[in-house]
Formats: sequence, C-alpha cells, structure tokens
Amino acid sequence: MGLELVGILAALGSAATWAVGALMLKPFAERLPAMGLAFAKGVFGLVLLGGAMLLIGSESITWPVFSVLFLSGVLGIGVADTLFFKALRELSSHSVVQLMLLGQVATIGMAVVFLGEMLGWLQWVGVALVILGVAVVLLGPAEDGDGHATRRGVFFGLVSVLSMAASVTMAKGVLDEVDALTATFLRISGGVVSLFLLAPLFYLGKGNWLSPLLSDWRLALRFCAIATFVTFGGFFLSLLAMKLTPLAIANTLLSTEPLFVLLIMAIFYRERPDPRRLAGSLIGVLGVGFISAQSIMT
Repeated sequence: MGLELVGILAALGSAATWAVGALMLKPFAERLPAMGLAFAKGVFGLVLLGGAMLLIGSESITWPVFSVLFLSGVLGIGVADTLFFKALRELSSHSVVQLMLLGQVATIGMAVVFLGEMLGWLQWVGVALVILGVAVVLLGPAEDGDGHATRRGVFFGLVSVLSMAASVTMAKGVLDEVDALTATFLRISGGVVSLFLLAPLFYLGKGNWLSPLLSDWRLALRFCAIATFVTFGGFFLSLLAMKLTPLAIANTLLSTEPLFVLLIMAIFYRERPDPRRLAGSLIGVLGVGFISAQSIMT
C-alpha cells in the first residue's frame, strides 16, 4: 500500500505540474510565435535528454522502429505542440487543459478503428461524459468577448489533440522494442527537425521566426526553465505513477489537471471558480473514471 500511495501522490503531482505549466506558458504563447516556442522547447528537451542518454546509455534500434518514432514526433511534437501554443494564445489555460481530456476519447477511437480494440458500455458512458464535460466548458460565453477567437482556439486545440492521439497510437506499436528514454529522444528529434525545415516556410516574409524569443535572453532562459519543469516534473511523475499504481487509477488521477487549474487560480490569483467550468471539469474527470472503471475492477 505504501508504494501505491506514492504512485497516487505522483499522479496528482504530475497533474498539478501540467496545470501550473499551462498557466505559466500562456503569457509566452500570447507574445511569441507558436512554432518558435515549440522549437525552443524541443531543442532544450533534446539537450537534457541527450545528456541523460550519455550518462545512462541507450539501446540500438532498427530502422523501422526509428522511422515510426521519428514520424510520431513530427506529428505529436512538430504539429501538436505548435497547435497547443496557438490554442493557448486564443483560450484560457483551463479551457486548453479541458480540451486535452479529449485526447482520451481520440486515443480510444483510434484504438478501436486501427487496433481492433472493443469498448464496454461503461467506457462508452465515459466517452460521452468526457465530451459533455468539454462541451460544458467550451460552449459557454466567449472568454474575452470574442467568439471568433474562441472558435479558432477550439479548432487549434482539437487538431492538437487529434495529432497527439495519432502520434501516441503510432508509437504504441514499437515501444516494446526500445527503451523509454531513447523513444522520447527520437520523438522530440522528429518534432525539432520538422519545425526547423518547415517553420521558415510558414513565416516567409514575416522576418526571423526565432528572433522574438532569441532577442531577449532572459525571456528565453525563463521559458526553458518552465519547459524543463513541465517536461521533467510532469513526465517523470506520470511515469512513476504508472509504475507504482494500476494504470487505470493513474490515468484517472492524471486527468485531474482542469481541477488543479481552478484550484491554483483560486489560491494564487484570488479568482473564484466559475460554476460552469467547475461542473465541466468534474464531469470530464468522472468520464475518465468510467473509461478506466473496467480496468480498475478486473
């Protein structure tokens, strides 16, 4: 029970870390190019992971495994991270985190279609509750009085979620053939290379796409520090939770990010939780619980 309690605390700590990260990254997303932020986050992650691989070592892998993980990174980091920052510019941190719950639904849908997995009735109820919870939060009044911006932000968030779900589905089939550190390094490499090659085309005629971030070294350093906190705090604690706690329980606890955003806003920003957002968050987390219920009971 002791180790399982550590796993439960790790899952809650990971959810809190991602919630804090969304709040801290929003000012950057509002001021700086999304592709530049995704690229900087990826490069810094490669440096840190590369150092860890030099210390710990890595396994040799085959070209097919390399290709799948690299392409998974192009989709999951090059595309999904960029659109995440675009969504964060248009929506509140809470709305973006709430949208990410749809990743559960998207991943399940892809597993049913491409991997032939079957869902029980409890899981279908969970899927419906997650969608309902997200709808309750996002279909309310526009956050800044700009309905167009909100719709655009929801679009960016949805495509980000779908891209990440497809990326995870791609990588799932080869994870047994490579260690987690190497797999993460290769996925980030795919994202960084794709951004380096494609970003100049998107910003053609708009100046250097990295200059807004590189022009202020203090700003760049602060962003890298936040990215490190989010990547290693959220990633390490989530892995620890999955190692020490049944996956279904860990998955449910990790989905409490929207509740942590509301809690942090209430404590540190003195912002009273909006009843609609609170209700939507609780419904979404309950939905993830239903999705995981079958695994918990078996």
